[in-house]
Amino acid sequence: MKTIFNIPAAFHSTQYRIYWLGAFASVSGYNLTYFAQLWLIHQINDSTLFLGLVGAANAAPSFILTLIGGAYADRVNKKLIMIGSQIILASLVIIMAILTIFEVVEIWHILVIAVIAGSVSAFDLPSRQAFYPELVNEKSLTSAVAMNASIWQSVRIIAPAVAGFLIALTSTSVVFIFSAVGFTMMAVLLLPLTGISKEDGDNQSQTKLTDQVKDSLKYVFKKPEFRYLIGLAMFSSFFGGSYILLMPIFAVDIFSVGAGGQGVLLACSGVGSVLASLFIATRKTVLPSGTFILAACCLSGISIAIFGLLAELTGSYTLGIVLMLTTGFFTSLHMISTMAALQQMVPSELRGRVMALYGINWSLMLLGGVQAGLIGLALGAPFTVMLGGILVAALSIIFIFANKEFVQIGQKAKEIN
Repeated sequence: MKTIFNIPAAFHSTQYRIYWLGAFASVSGYNLTYFAQLWLIHQINDSTLFLGLVGAANAAPSFILTLIGGAYADRVNKKLIMIGSQIILASLVIIMAILTIFEVVEIWHILVIAVIAGSVSAFDLPSRQAFYPELVNEKSLTSAVAMNASIWQSVRIIAPAVAGFLIALTSTSVVFIFSAVGFTMMAVLLLPLTGISKEDGDNQSQTKLTDQVKDSLKYVFKKPEFRYLIGLAMFSSFFGGSYILLMPIFAVDIFSVGAGGQGVLLACSGVGSVLASLFIATRKTVLPSGTFILAACCLSGISIAIFGLLAELTGSYTLGIVLMLTTGFFTSLHMISTMAALQQMVPSELRGRVMALYGINWSLMLLGGVQAGLIGLALGAPFTVMLGGILVAALSIIFIFANKEFVQIGQKAKEIN
């Protein structure tokens, strides 16, 4: 009898299972922290602009430093970078917890700590992207990519709901304490892990850091398949991801459901994302086609646009939940397929830097909150989100009909494999 979902091939590796558990705890820390930051900002000042500034504070240093972090991931011990990052992040959220407990937290506290955390993430995240492929064999790489992505998506189910209910039942400081526990767990679980690949960039260390960064940029811009995949993902994150940063506006001012309701909305987006992640992770062979990636991106944009439109017209919380499910599903199909194609095609000696460039998507989503916050001041949150979704869908449609090189990406992945 055929089954919809098989055991992910990556989970046959004991080391990968341990890494996955640690990463799940750490990513939970990231998401809990971000939720608490946005909630605190909204409580102190309910302007959409300040919500956008929190995103910018997290994203700007990461955006600037990510390629440098990727270069370090290709030349030094990735595990040590990750462990050090977790310790620093845990310390930062403990400081936030103390400030909140004593009720002395101010907007500038949140922004400064967000800037430091964003700087640390610029080194942490590229090291992860370069490290976990070493824990599995080549045949399990696509499964590992999807299961790694499923961490972020499944945490979007759990973390917002947990954070929302913790705030409702206790206080925001408790959320920060839980975040610190997550970062600490990751640091501990990383200790026994060693990758299959024993190369830690010995040859890379002889090259200047700036030259390494330049080499990675030249490689990406010379390869149209990399240029288009990363470019579309960046555009989608910048314009399509604004609904996440503006969610406090939807939860409080439009749906009137408070912190708990905000958690449920983001959790529903996570449910759709996990379903997409599991679908891809459990396929025996996954070679994403350009057409599939573009269709998923287009449907993601359409879902986001409809969410914004119906929120303005109906204010229906139920419809919002349904559309968060579809948005999470199609957005994840797009992003995971893109990441799988990149991981399959990128040379191992460039993996840290190229995946760091792809990782700028997270920063761009947060930076997109600035433009969304400014537009939101004039148009309101619903129409701002709708506009972002329309732009994402429109670019996808243009690529489908006018970019043959993108459509042929799946064939190029097959040739390499």
